[in-house]
Amino acid sequence: MLRISQVKTRDTDRRSIEHALMKKLGLKNGDLKHWKIYRRSVDARHHDVTFSWIIDADIRGENRYLTRKDVRQTPQAPAPFVPKGVIPLTVPPVVAGFGPAGMFAALDLAEHGYRPIVLERGRKIEDRRKDADHFWKTGELDPESNVQFGEGGAGAFSDGKLTTRSRDPLVDEMLEKLHAHGADADILVDAYPHIGTDAFESIIRSIRNRILELGGQIRFESRLEQVKIEDDRLQAIEVNGQWEPCQALILALGHSASDTLRWLHDNGVAMESKPFQVGVRIEHPQTFINEAMLHDFSQDPRLIPARYTLTAMSDNGKGIYTFCMCPGGYVIASSAQPGQLVVNGMSYADRAGKNANSALLVQVNEEDYGPALFAGLEYQEAIERKAFELSRDYRAPVQKAADYLTGTVSNTLSTAPTYEPGTIMADLNGLFSDKVNHALHQGLEDFERKVPGFLEGTMTGVETRASSALRIPRDRDTRMADDGIYPAGEGSGYAGGIMTSAIDGIKSARALMDRYAPAAQIQAGSGPFLTDSDN
Repeated sequence: MLRISQVKTRDTDRRSIEHALMKKLGLKNGDLKHWKIYRRSVDARHHDVTFSWIIDADIRGENRYLTRKDVRQTPQAPAPFVPKGVIPLTVPPVVAGFGPAGMFAALDLAEHGYRPIVLERGRKIEDRRKDADHFWKTGELDPESNVQFGEGGAGAFSDGKLTTRSRDPLVDEMLEKLHAHGADADILVDAYPHIGTDAFESIIRSIRNRILELGGQIRFESRLEQVKIEDDRLQAIEVNGQWEPCQALILALGHSASDTLRWLHDNGVAMESKPFQVGVRIEHPQTFINEAMLHDFSQDPRLIPARYTLTAMSDNGKGIYTFCMCPGGYVIASSAQPGQLVVNGMSYADRAGKNANSALLVQVNEEDYGPALFAGLEYQEAIERKAFELSRDYRAPVQKAADYLTGTVSNTLSTAPTYEPGTIMADLNGLFSDKVNHALHQGLEDFERKVPGFLEGTMTGVETRASSALRIPRDRDTRMADDGIYPAGEGSGYAGGIMTSAIDGIKSARALMDRYAPAAQIQAGSGPFLTDSDN
């Protein structure tokens, strides 16, 4: 098979694609045996709409075409994973956290006969959505069931983007798994696939049920509190005050479980500080973004809602960039800790909301918060407490971007905010350091030059949880921190987003399976923690 890129058409008709492919390679009738779409993207630049395809094709005499531009051999699919572990497990492996990293780690373990036990401090997605909706409407936060904690992790309340720059073969495997559990087939070919927060719920339930069908166990409202490490080897874990033996533990905690990270550090789990980002969400009418990005094609249903990515560099050396842009989306209350205000962005599958929003972030490091281990985490939390103190009831501070540049509290907003449980006018300059404000000011001025009218957007503070402030160091080959402990995903400092977190979780699960073998005596429902109510 050959993989041919840059096959261009004006429409999506299969006959047009086949004709463009044959013309690009100069094929004659009978040369093309079979073909299928690998990726699809659309280009609305240069005042025209062009579809660009990557095609996998079976072509007669294919070696003749390998020297052509945009042609290469189709990569072979990796061989199915086969565990090589020889150390017998006497109890099932445990996965702490059921966000993307923990969910796909547990699914992979279950599919290979390891019957994992999943510990999730929050609730099932059905109950969790009710808890999050109650918070958005009333400002009453449940610290154990919210946008950060619960089945599906933070990714369950997002745009559901599945994009990644990684060329890891597991990307295709992940997309296939999501499709098998209910995601639309378009994610298999779209260059910028997304699912949407509403569509995620049925996918999450499907994965949960599959793990249970394969003999796994899932414990909700079960918080990992301590680990017992002796001679650098994991011996036991404490969950909700109960100690149980544990040989192998995947730590997929997510980026907001700061209490658990502190407890683990007290138990001897090594950690290190890492750079992260702070900033705001910025909203504009989706119609404005459509016109700014698509110009003559701002009404074309094939292209809208439009998205954007913007980057800049300040003269103090800080990078400023937009992140996790949500077309037709909403800014949402994402706090997990009482007295700390955090916002994020979310879209439904149809992306039909009136506004577009994006994180607007600045990179911070030890020069901003100091070298102490938890200094970055404390810096992050201090900003969140400042934001909360402006209202003390989870109403978020908002300001027109143009007013932020002058330090003026806004009287009116050009873009009505979508955030619930409400907003309060404030000067967001007071939430950040001079260095961060300087960088954000320069970034906004640059973005206004690139997208005139950008400064009419509404900024909502604060977005501080785009990535973790800590990393749990692990061995490159074994992926272990201490013997038996596998840090994984965004909360351990190794990923950023749904796809990279899920892939990291799978790789940690496979490292575990290459070390340990499931004990023959482990039967469905016989492991620790299981109660009659769990299933």
